[in-house]
Amino acid sequence: MIAQMKMKTLIIKNLLKIAASKFGYRIVNDTDNPILKEMLLLYDELRLNPHDFLRWDHSLAKLSSTSHLQTVIHCQQPDVLIDVGANRGQFAMAARRVGFEGKIISFEPQSSVREELQSKAEADGNWRIYTCGLGDKAEQIELSIFKDDTFSSTLPISESANDKFGELVALTGKETIELRTLDDVLLEESIQEASRIFLKSDTQGNELKVLHGAKKTLANAVAVLIEAAIDPVYIGASHYSELNEHLLNLGFAEAGLFPIGYNKNSNTLIELDCFYIRPRGTGHDL
Repeated sequence: MIAQMKMKTLIIKNLLKIAASKFGYRIVNDTDNPILKEMLLLYDELRLNPHDFLRWDHSLAKLSSTSHLQTVIHCQQPDVLIDVGANRGQFAMAARRVGFEGKIISFEPQSSVREELQSKAEADGNWRIYTCGLGDKAEQIELSIFKDDTFSSTLPISESANDKFGELVALTGKETIELRTLDDVLLEESIQEASRIFLKSDTQGNELKVLHGAKKTLANAVAVLIEAAIDPVYIGASHYSELNEHLLNLGFAEAGLFPIGYNKNSNTLIELDCFYIRPRGTGHDL
């Protein structure tokens, strides 16, 4: 009897799915998993753009990067997340969604996003904001603000990037910001040497300087995520090859590479999300 009831239920579900699909609807199972939720949203986006192949590549790589973030957090068990180039807190919020429960320390010098970022940090309760930028030394420097403020940088936009991104990288203003080194800031935070640090850096071309100012911090890091340029958007920006060599020399291992931008005309890569981990049994992970 029970088997017959289960069979009838299954048949009814399948008939409902078929009927719904004829009217352009679909029935999906509810899920609390953040990756599956993003997958369902992505399905709706991509099915409406079946021939926009670069959008498919970019969107699926972004989803894969978020999924890998979940894996790194689960496997490396960091207890402090350092978010350099936080913007509006997008990365920190993603880390929370996929399971990170420790302390977050974010750095974002851009004044126009400060209120929104601070509001999210206050609601979180275990998230601190620094309004300085990071580099390889303490100094005052000029930050260029672009129409799409995720492009804002202390470095000038290249001519090719102007051609690629057009109005998005139109200069809308400048502001003077303070730069410090990450090692100096963490002295104030009293981050213990036993802390398991996950360092994320997205500083629009200044990643290598951030790493040079974080020598002590990296000794306690179990994971690093860095945005690395293949075709630099900024004049003088760090290149993937430099960043990769630097981190490998510090004893990290490559753990995941995910495309985050393509040149539309040539289909060549612009940037990558690059994950590095401290292998078990080495360095801080002994």
